[in-house]
Amino acid sequence: MKKHFIILLVFVLTGANVYSQSIDSEPKKINSSSSIFVEYALLEVEFLKKDSDEEMKNKNINSAIFGLSQHFILSKKFDGIASVGFSEGFEYNYITTNLGFKLSDNFNLSLGGGAYQINDDKWVPIGLDGNEPSNIEFGMNFGINLMLNDDLGISMKYNLIEPKEEDSGSMSLNGLSFGLVLR
Repeated sequence: MKKHFIILLVFVLTGANVYSQSIDSEPKKINSSSSIFVEYALLEVEFLKKDSDEEMKNKNINSAIFGLSQHFILSKKFDGIASVGFSEGFEYNYITTNLGFKLSDNFNLSLGGGAYQINDDKWVPIGLDGNEPSNIEFGMNFGINLMLNDDLGISMKYNLIEPKEEDSGSMSLNGLSFGLVLR
């Protein structure tokens, strides 16, 4: 049910924002573009061992990420970026929104956050104070995107999905991802 809600939310927000406000005299000018991306992620995951409720295991996991992005032109220097995707290797689905800052026509920085639904067997959340545990985490990301030409680009992101907390013994998930973008 949660997955259907996230997909519905993406379509509603994308449909409502396809025609960004424009001061041009042209009616229905589309100020957005879509892209498909694939990334290779190097994740550091800290999780509970299966046979122990208290002992943590730290593991580096490689994952492939596939997704769709929608870029909305907000001004000459800023873009709004909405992304939805899924990963294989360490399995999770996500929806993020970022604010992109254009340093040039084909180079930009982005900062944002989103919701991550973690489906991997290694990720076993524990509820606090008797509450029911959830496999949905809210995280942040920072990225660099370089468009090599009008249709092809490369990207690098740092994803901080669940920060490491030394004194609490909680699970953590973060890492770098490198990818290709096709508009």
